[in-house]
Amino acid sequence: MKKLTISLIIMTLVVSSVILIVNHQTNQGLLNNSITNHMNSNSSINNIVEQNKKPSKNVTKQVEKTKDKQITSKSSNQAKKSKNIVITIDPGHQMYANIEQEPVAPGSSQTKYKATVGSRGIVTRKPEYAITLEASKMLQKKLKKKGYQVFLTRKSNDVDLSNRDRAELANKHKSDLFIRVHADGAENSNAKGFSIIAPSKNNPYTKNVFGNSQKASKTIVQQVGKEFPLYQNGLSYRADLSGFNWSKVPVILVELGYVTNPEEDRNLSNKKYMDKLTTSIAKGVGKYLHENQK
Repeated sequence: MKKLTISLIIMTLVVSSVILIVNHQTNQGLLNNSITNHMNSNSSINNIVEQNKKPSKNVTKQVEKTKDKQITSKSSNQAKKSKNIVITIDPGHQMYANIEQEPVAPGSSQTKYKATVGSRGIVTRKPEYAITLEASKMLQKKLKKKGYQVFLTRKSNDVDLSNRDRAELANKHKSDLFIRVHADGAENSNAKGFSIIAPSKNNPYTKNVFGNSQKASKTIVQQVGKEFPLYQNGLSYRADLSGFNWSKVPVILVELGYVTNPEEDRNLSNKKYMDKLTTSIAKGVGKYLHENQK
């Protein structure tokens, strides 16, 4: 009996051990499968996220091409707009005066000299007509770089053009802006500064161009005033100028400075100073034209 009992106990222990081993391996297998499946699941999710997160190279290239086309189109449209803008610059005065009379306005009985020589530098003795031509050529070059069509009413000092002739050239070009370039003079040698004259509001001959002429004047004066001194507030208005009254396009008269002021007379013959001044004027012109296109 003792032997039988011992044998049964041993068999029971063996069977229990086998069952424990099988259960352990089974659970371990299930655990491993669960972990593997979980990892595979996470991997799939990560792949989906990454696919959504990172666009394909083709999509990226397509987006970049679209952006490039939009930028190119915008630049092209801007260039076309600039090319369609016409500016006429009139270097004031000329080498020889023409004292024949012409009407100050269409149908007016009041007359003026057709053209005068202008002022002369108090120190340099440089004539106004030479200063205005040099400045006008500088300004033309800067405005052309902005893409505008720019005409000069004269390219030399030895010409015979009346104020009416000059305005009619601007009309012929259908100018978006007519810029008359002059250098001021005064009995008081202390007078100095940049300024612009524009057509007066109540002038019947310039009522159609008054608004844009005034806008251009204010915009340019504000720009130039950031870097250069202005004469008084930098703006004045007149109704007695032939160059205004015969103009059918927006028109302004730029006074570069006073040749009767020793300091400014020297400055107006200084290329670096004039390059900086005409650059500032060109910025103001560009700003006005850009804002006026909207």
